[in-house]
Amino acid sequence: MNIIEDLTKARDCLIKIINEDFDRLIANLENPDLDVEDAEYELTYPLLADPSIFIGRKPAAVLFGQERVTAKSWRDVYGTILARCNENPKNHETLMYLRNKAAGKCRVFLSDSPDGMTRPLKIDTDLWGETHYGSQTLMYILVERILSPVCFDCSDINIVIKVGNRK
Repeated sequence: MNIIEDLTKARDCLIKIINEDFDRLIANLENPDLDVEDAEYELTYPLLADPSIFIGRKPAAVLFGQERVTAKSWRDVYGTILARCNENPKNHETLMYLRNKAAGKCRVFLSDSPDGMTRPLKIDTDLWGETHYGSQTLMYILVERILSPVCFDCSDINIVIKVGNRK
């Protein structure tokens, strides 16, 4: 991976987030009768961002470049990204190798069966992922403990988050 290219992409994502926030603030100041704060809108964060930004947030979709895939839960986000990774035969082979090896203190992250998992998600034949974690932990496990050892390029994957309209 090219570090300069990765830093440039991360900077561009952060600039986009800042611009969206300022656009909302300006719109609210220009038209105070329009309740911009209560309107539902979306923010996009890179998958490689600090996973703590996902705490207490609801996903709307996963973006693979310009392709948008709807995701209504963090389990959907995890499954969608892991399924995309698994499509590549080399990645599939590495994921199959990681089964029953990549683990936390109490549970394996990937397994050849759902046995022993609290909330298993079937990714492929004989490939199951544990999804019984909060958003921050689940995204950390996905990126750092699964996708990183597989050498799956996450630089063009973004998570769309629902914001606003919390009533």
